[in-house]
Amino acid sequence: MAIKHLLVAAVAATTFLPVEICAQEFYKGKTIRLASGVSPGGGFDLITRTVGEFLSRNVPGNPTVIAENRPGAGGRVLANWLYSVAAKDGTNIGMIGPWTVLEPLWETQGAQFDASKFNWLINANREASSCAFWKGRGVENFADMRNKEVTIGSNVPTSTMTQDAVALNVMLGTKIKIVQGYKGTQDTILAAERGEVDGACGMWASSVTSAYAGAVKSGELKIAVQLGLEDHPDFEGIYNPVRAVTDPDDKLAMKLIFGQLDIARPFAMPPDVPEERVALMRKAFWETIHDKDFIAAAKQRGFVFRPTEGEKIQSLIAEMYATPKPVVERVKKILGY
Repeated sequence: MAIKHLLVAAVAATTFLPVEICAQEFYKGKTIRLASGVSPGGGFDLITRTVGEFLSRNVPGNPTVIAENRPGAGGRVLANWLYSVAAKDGTNIGMIGPWTVLEPLWETQGAQFDASKFNWLINANREASSCAFWKGRGVENFADMRNKEVTIGSNVPTSTMTQDAVALNVMLGTKIKIVQGYKGTQDTILAAERGEVDGACGMWASSVTSAYAGAVKSGELKIAVQLGLEDHPDFEGIYNPVRAVTDPDDKLAMKLIFGQLDIARPFAMPPDVPEERVALMRKAFWETIHDKDFIAAAKQRGFVFRPTEGEKIQSLIAEMYATPKPVVERVKKILGY
C-alpha cells in the first residue's frame, strides 16, 4: 500500500510540474530548425546563421540549432511552410521578410498564411527609410521636396525605392519624379553623382550608416527626410514627415506603408505552439541578441541590431491586419499592388 501511494504521488508531481519547467525540459536533446526565406549568402541568411550560432546557449537544455534556407517567391514559400506544414511544437522558427508579412492583406496570389497568427519572437533590428540627394542639387530638406520637382532613381515599381516616393507624393505633397530602370540603390547613387538624377528614396538606415556613411559624413550625400513610425537614432535631427500626419485614416495608411520598417528582421514560430515554449523562446532570442559574444560576431559581419520585443511585434502586426478594408485598398492603389 505504501509503495502504491508513493507511485501515485510521483505521477502527480510529474503531472503538475510548472509549465515553465516542462518547457525547459522539452528542448533537451531536441533540434531547432532556424530557417530564412532566401538563398544562402544574403543579409537575411547571414543574420539567421549568426543567431543560430549563439541561440542554443540561451535555451534551457541547449538543443542543437540548425540554420537552413527555404527560398522561393520572395519568402512566401517559408511563410506558407511555417504556417501550415512545420511542426507546431516549438522546434521550427522562421525569419520572414517584412514585405512578405503583409502579402495576405494585398491578396497576393499564393500567400496562404495569416501573419497575425504566427507567434512572433523578436524583431532583431528596427529600421527607418530615407530619401537622400547628391550635393549641389538644391535638395536639403522636406520643404525642398515639396516646393520643386526633384528626381530620384529606382529599379522597379514594387521596390521600396519607388513606393516610398509614391507615398510621399500622394500623401504628403512632394514633387518627386521617379526614373526607373536602375539596378538598385548603388546604381542610383552613382547616377546621382553623374547628374542623371538628384538622389534616391528607400534608403534604409543600416545602408546609410554602412555603405554610404562616408558620402553622408563628407556632405556629398544629404539625408533630406527619414521615414518611419518612430524617429530612428541613426537619423537624429532629420525631419520625419510620417510622424506629422494627424488624419486618422492617413495614420492607418502610414502604418501599413512604413510599419514594415519596424519589423525589418523578424523571427516567428508557427501558430498553436504551446504558450510556455513561445515565452521561453522569446526570452532566449532576447538574451541572444544582447549576448556580448553575439554582438561582437555580428559587428564583425557588418550588423548592428536594435531589437524589439516579440510581444510588441505581435501587437503591431495584429493592428495592421485589423486595418479597415477601405484603407487597405487605398494603400494597395498607392503602392501599385
